[in-house]
Amino acid sequence: MNLYAMLSSGIGAAESTSLTTRLAAWHDAMVAHERRLRSGRTGDACDDECPHVEAQTLWAEALDTFGPRASELAFLRSRAQRINGSRVKAK
Repeated sequence: MNLYAMLSSGIGAAESTSLTTRLAAWHDAMVAHERRLRSGRTGDACDDECPHVEAQTLWAEALDTFGPRASELAFLRSRAQRINGSRVKAK
């Protein structure tokens, strides 16, 4: 069972189920995106559609949905905080 599903297991609302599905898909996209960035391929630079940008929205939703338990989502939180850092560049 993945962390996102475990986190929402006690909540049971359709909102948490939907968010859990989106978080799992985001996680996979983020991992793939960061791997491409590390490979040095220039065509994979961050833009307005990259998973880094989505992380900020998902982090806010996770805080609203999961409350203090959202702190367990360290990967999401760290990527959401990077949106204002030098790693993410808008076109």
